[in-house]
Amino acid sequence: MFPTRNQRLVTLIFSLFMLAAVAQALAECQPGQMQEANLAYQSAAEFLQAQQWDQAIARLNSIIQVCPEHVEANRGLGKAYYGKGDYAKAAEFYRKVIELRGDQVEAGDFGNLGKTLAKLKQYKEARAEYMKAQMLEPDDCGVLFNLGVIHGAAGYNNQAVDTFEHALDVCPQFEKNILPLLAKAAKRAEDQQRKLGNARQADHYHQLAVKYGAQAGGSTTYQMATQRFNAKDYAGAVKLLNQMLAKDPNHTGALLTLARAQDQLGHKDESIAAYRKYLELKPNDLTNYGEMLRVMVEAGKCGEAKSLAAAAVQKYASQGREALAPIYYYWGSAFECTGEYQVAKAKFQECVASGHPRYVKSARTMVQRMDDLMAQAAYEKKKAAQGG
Repeated sequence: MFPTRNQRLVTLIFSLFMLAAVAQALAECQPGQMQEANLAYQSAAEFLQAQQWDQAIARLNSIIQVCPEHVEANRGLGKAYYGKGDYAKAAEFYRKVIELRGDQVEAGDFGNLGKTLAKLKQYKEARAEYMKAQMLEPDDCGVLFNLGVIHGAAGYNNQAVDTFEHALDVCPQFEKNILPLLAKAAKRAEDQQRKLGNARQADHYHQLAVKYGAQAGGSTTYQMATQRFNAKDYAGAVKLLNQMLAKDPNHTGALLTLARAQDQLGHKDESIAAYRKYLELKPNDLTNYGEMLRVMVEAGKCGEAKSLAAAAVQKYASQGREALAPIYYYWGSAFECTGEYQVAKAKFQECVASGHPRYVKSARTMVQRMDDLMAQAAYEKKKAAQGG
């Protein structure tokens, strides 16, 4: 007996459903499969450590066939292909890691992709990845060092100078490595500006090239101060930094470290004062502009923080929404401080929309927090109106 038309249609629909279910099962790693994949990765990790790239690749490929979203396996494949010199394939897997991690992505994930693209001589693309890494870890010495090099390789010599100067501020222990590259970057920036006919800018970079080229060693006092800061001896760091700044009031590294040390000590007014002086010298450092706003909010200076944030958004609008993410985030905090939850929510939403990898996740949490606070305020208002 042949099936009727309706029976054939039902069979077709059921078959399509089963195919979809199988495809979904292949795409998603089940908990038991993930446990097996984790165990299998242990042997793959041994191959990676021994730099036995082919054996590692074979093992790792067997893992991702079962669990395509296994982050460590994908990262391991990136490392193995990088070790073999197949940089295009390595970049493919490093991109997959970034995609899989989503909001959990780390600076090192962008750094892995950045160094791989640099091997492919895709310097502008590599620069973009290292810039994302710096957004997540603005003071990471390795990120800053590599970003400075990539800025120069991509022809962005002014930015290379700025990045190496920041590295010199926050990583004085590596100044012997940084100074030669900083001097070369300044010289390239000078030559570039002269070709463009910007004599004033060229002279500025010439002075920097001479300054950094002539330096041998560095500020021993500053190295000692940062060592004390890193050891959480904030009072000791402040003492040394104030001694330094009495002789060199424009030392940006000392001012930034002083602001952070005073903040850790709970000396909010002193911290804000140091941030102000630092930002006079480094006005485009919007990350630390945001940090100053944070300290202001914590000090209860919420009205002033709101005014400064509004002025910053207007002044630095040309830098783009992503660069303004720290400002929007702490602008939202300032409005929360004054009980203006709806406005605060809007600022946090602006921060989410910026796509800044360091702030997006926290800003989303704050959007939900503002909804909760508004709901709580509405409930209390209703309860009060009912005489409860």
